[in-house]
Amino acid sequence: MIRISLHHDGEGRLERIVVQGHAGYAEAGEDIVCAAVSGISIGLANASETLLGVTVVQDADEEEGGYLDCRIPEELEPDKRKQVRFLLEAMAASLQSVADEHSAYVQMNRY
Repeated sequence: MIRISLHHDGEGRLERIVVQGHAGYAEAGEDIVCAAVSGISIGLANASETLLGVTVVQDADEEEGGYLDCRIPEELEPDKRKQVRFLLEAMAASLQSVADEHSAYVQMNRY
């Protein structure tokens, strides 16, 4: 199962998304649930870097896959922080759609 953790600050604003695990929907290379989660997660992390110049990936397991930790860097100015948060919110909304359709393979938790 893929577990997605959404971490919020004291005011309820999204600050971090952690994606871990494997869906197990199908064999490796055929798993559309894993492909959807990976495409959304990596795509929006890359968009932050390409469009805003902000690296949000703090840790990833590039060898085995199955782990991605994205968070808003502490030192960002308020306007840039707002833009990055918007991308993380878009990522969370898209991942929620996958979780809603494939709840046996993707679980989302909010903290």
